Amino acid sequence: MAERITSGVIGLDEKIGGGFVKGSVNLITGKTGTGKTAFCAAFLYAGAQNGEPGVYITTEESVDDIRADVTEMFGWDLESLEKKKAVKIISLKPIFPTKAAEDLNRLIRAYISNLLDDIVQAVKDTKAKRLIIDSESMIELFVQDEYLAKVALMSMIEKIKETGVTAIITGTIPEESEGLSGSGVVEFIVDTVIKLDFVPVAEEYKRTLTVRKMRRTDHSTLIHPFTLGKQGVQVVEIE
Repeated sequence: MAERITSGVIGLDEKIGGGFVKGSVNLITGKTGTGKTAFCAAFLYAGAQNGEPGVYITTEESVDDIRADVTEMFGWDLESLEKKKAVKIISLKPIFPTKAAEDLNRLIRAYISNLLDDIVQAVKDTKAKRLIIDSESMIELFVQDEYLAKVALMSMIEKIKETGVTAIITGTIPEESEGLSGSGVVEFIVDTVIKLDFVPVAEEYKRTLTVRKMRRTDHSTLIHPFTLGKQGVQVVEIE
């Protein structure tokens, strides 16, 4: 039976066989504002509380922005966890090239290579058990060539698997899309896909999650509302 680690989301573990499979790579995907960063923070914080150090790599925001977002949402002090070496937050935003187009492929390859090296090094430095990459969509945006983007994502997931961590990768679904990611690729190469949505309920919108795929797991296929508050991310049980 596969060993499990907690997702950090209150009420979710019992719907996914007891938590994420240890060593798995899990995609949390949704449109803008559906709660992806909150989900990542809950996973990271639960690890820190359980003696499982975590690395949070953001490809879109600054380290200060992530700290401020988490404090605002949940009141959690990530900076104190960083000082205890329970958490490490790294910003690895790509530098978009201003040089001639013939340099573009070289710059892209260098960014991907450096990104993979930095991920592996950060995991080693912190002896991390958990890893978050928020988000793979920036790689898709930066690597415009569809084939190169697919190779980059597959290489990244392979490197993550080699480290032995349990990982969350976030993806952003374009507003007009009915797919599960921008590229339509990453959802096929990860172990788990959890889709976050805004659903209209009465006169307001509610956040929901659906487990679309989870290897080696008899998981719920229902749509589950969830909330964000000072208690963290919490699945709401429907009576």
